[in-house]
Amino acid sequence: MISQRYRTLLIKLPIGLLMLSIFMSCFGEPEFPKEPEIEFAWIENHTPGQRFDSLYIGINFKDGDGDLGLEQSDTVGPYAPYEELLPGDSILVPNKYHFNYFVTIMKKEEGEYRVVELDSFSGQNFNGRFPMLNNSGRERPLEGELRYYFTLFYDGTSIQSPISKGDSIKVKVQIVDRALNESNEIISTGVEVGTPQSREEGANQPPVIEGD
Repeated sequence: MISQRYRTLLIKLPIGLLMLSIFMSCFGEPEFPKEPEIEFAWIENHTPGQRFDSLYIGINFKDGDGDLGLEQSDTVGPYAPYEELLPGDSILVPNKYHFNYFVTIMKKEEGEYRVVELDSFSGQNFNGRFPMLNNSGRERPLEGELRYYFTLFYDGTSIQSPISKGDSIKVKVQIVDRALNESNEIISTGVEVGTPQSREEGANQPPVIEGD
């Protein structure tokens, strides 16, 4: 038995627009670990503006019990925007698990790709939420492809950014399931900021996989 689902979700963010496309398939009942596993599939870059790029990235996923995705109403408890304040605390701390798709930008410097702390420079945050993938009402293994899109602004706009046109960057991705089991991390192939790159060009180099 083969079942398939394809969904497209558009979410308005403070900076740009986030698009998440999902192709999901279930072939019989394969056995996967309950912790999600991901691998890099492709990346492409579009340059619709003079000071920003539109980056699309595809990852393949497997999950043993199918508890992937968040409802729009999942904004309390472990999925609340901020961590619970302890007695005497007054500073709100963002809750990592309000999101389930995590994006980190890496820039090539002195021959090595290093993590760029974009938040401290520009306020850009590329993490997002993808919707429920399993609506069957029961646990079941899932595999498929997640397609994710975000806008990357680079230096020269009203937003101060440590990214400049011509920089070579990679995208690190991790996802988490509803039980807060984190997947391995993957790193995409390289992209030159400000230069268009097709999906085929962004899939013909060996990807990097980190962690378990």
